[in-house]
Amino acid sequence: MNPKRNQVVEVRIEGLGSNGRGLARAEGLTFSVADALPGDRVQARVGRVREGIVEARMTAMLEPGLRRIPAVCAHFGTCGGCLWQEVSYEDQVHLKAGMVRDALGRLGIEFPFEDATAAAEPFFYRNKMEFSFGQQGGEVVLGLHVRGKFDQVFDLQRCHLQSEASNRIVDAVRAFARSAGLRVYDLMSHRGLLRFVTVREGKGTGEMMVNLVTSEDPFPEREAMAQAVLKAAPEVVTFVHTINRRKAQVATGEETTVLHGEGFIRERLEEFTFRISPASFFQTNPRQAERLYDLVAEYADLLPGERALDLYCGTGAIAMFLARRTGSVLGVESSGEAVRDALRNCAENRVEGCRFVAGDAALILKQLRKQGERFDVAAVDPPRAGMHSSALQGLIELAPPRIVYVSCNPEALATDVSRLTAAGYRAERARLVDLFPQTAHCEVVVKLVKRG
Repeated sequence: MNPKRNQVVEVRIEGLGSNGRGLARAEGLTFSVADALPGDRVQARVGRVREGIVEARMTAMLEPGLRRIPAVCAHFGTCGGCLWQEVSYEDQVHLKAGMVRDALGRLGIEFPFEDATAAAEPFFYRNKMEFSFGQQGGEVVLGLHVRGKFDQVFDLQRCHLQSEASNRIVDAVRAFARSAGLRVYDLMSHRGLLRFVTVREGKGTGEMMVNLVTSEDPFPEREAMAQAVLKAAPEVVTFVHTINRRKAQVATGEETTVLHGEGFIRERLEEFTFRISPASFFQTNPRQAERLYDLVAEYADLLPGERALDLYCGTGAIAMFLARRTGSVLGVESSGEAVRDALRNCAENRVEGCRFVAGDAALILKQLRKQGERFDVAAVDPPRAGMHSSALQGLIELAPPRIVYVSCNPEALATDVSRLTAAGYRAERARLVDLFPQTAHCEVVVKLVKRG
């Protein structure tokens, strides 16, 4: 078989890739088919072909492998956010568990998987959403990107991943922008004002933040826009304006002005309260984050007096959950701002025994080893790409008896666990925690124990 672009082929889907696309194999080729699921027999139109991978999009369902249900969102299929609204939530969890097992199973390593921790709330769970401005027919559009189109935005009517108050905020911003005749930032000419609206919500506190991101063009209407949003959504406790002077189309910037409130909101995870600023990283599903951090602490199995290392600690959430079981946790994080947030979070929650250091993980691990530091457990929650090779080697040389590895990328997790296994660790427990219902994203926790 030598498929050409736009050719229509018939394939049977056997599994899922890490991106949630259906995988089929025929005559030495792998077909990666959007919108297809294991067991489906489909017709698909060929797109790009490279290195034995044929990317295709389903054009007809010939025989479904899984029962489909009506999607609850009117934007499903247009929006690039949700992938699996036509599949029951029970089946979604089953699909994700299969993706993780496939990715890790290719290593030939035994992973004792436990039952997945499913979300109690498969909709309206997100505490952060970024909405983009666009233009259509000369009118301001505010919503999300059309699937696969970085330069196309559709007008959002209602998102089912964040709260109803978020939908009211989007409506209010859009209406004000239209009535005031504001211009949308153009990616080609790099002219115009409006770029993004980010809405953040404390699910445990009810506090909401609106962050309006614009170019550096004059914006005398910003105070009036803030008042219009506050009127439509009294839940908003702070409204900030961020200026992005760069050409890069990102919802961050170099200058932030607080137009209303304190410039941050608070979120609560169990007994802990966290301060969230416009640029702060925080898990987008706080209710599942509680269960994730409890699981990390359970896998760490710390005894009083033992020492814990928290690599890629962010703003200190995992460290604080570990500190409930031991009196000594060292957090390591490359971002100085995040370390300052971690110190403040510990102080405000009266958590003792946590120390934090800012710097490159590989360099700090090397320093700790030279200083003769020893830890009973290391919790590792790296970026999506996994641990840098030198950092992973530093962890191996530090040789903590137990490692709890948290990953949002099964492929990267598989690569790192393979090296840890070769270095004398074995996987003792593993579990999927579903932080992102309706999507193919996975969060996995693995406990590794040093042999001997």
